[in-house]
Amino acid sequence: MANTSFRVQANKFSQDNIQATLVCSKCDEVFSKEFPLDLEGQTSEFKCPVCGVPGEVDLPYKSADEREEIEEDFEEVEEEESGEESEDEY
Repeated sequence: MANTSFRVQANKFSQDNIQATLVCSKCDEVFSKEFPLDLEGQTSEFKCPVCGVPGEVDLPYKSADEREEIEEDFEEVEEEESGEESEDEY
């Protein structure tokens, strides 16, 4: 069971994961860790890579704006891919 909390200092979402910059509540060390995107909005438990204390972090959700941007990016990629396929047929 976790006895400390890791504070999220910064986070970045990619297509595959959440890249978080965290601060350990016990040793105050700053470190980075990647989490699977499936854990978005959940609590994850792990040990601090610096002092080894077990702890947990509440992972953030993507904001509505971030979700909309990602959906638009996927639509653009799909349009480009469908355009490339038709060019290959000629």
